[in-house]
Amino acid sequence: MKKDTKLAEECKVKGNEAMKRGLYKTANKHYTDALDHKRGLMTLYTNRALARLKLEMWQDAVDDCTRVLEYCEVFDDGYEKQKDLCYKALTRRAQAVRGLKEFELGIKDLEMALKLLP
Repeated sequence: MKKDTKLAEECKVKGNEAMKRGLYKTANKHYTDALDHKRGLMTLYTNRALARLKLEMWQDAVDDCTRVLEYCEVFDDGYEKQKDLCYKALTRRAQAVRGLKEFELGIKDLEMALKLLP
């Protein structure tokens, strides 16, 4: 395992522990630190999006989820290869756009999530 990947995983574990304890700002920081080491770990974005939802950082959560979905569209030819990851991204983005009062967008994301994992 490369040094950057190892450091990213360590930060991710710290972020997960902080989330369990309800320390959302700390979790957000750890996930961001992990992404500084390894941008390609898509689960870090959905984890950070969850922390950002708890912090009511709606647009930042939308951006994290959108990044995951765009990555899957381009590199995985859609959402099917990583259903669980894309499901999390869609449902979390729906929560975030609800916070932004963009209800129609949230409904579209939830409908897509339901198609992925009925």
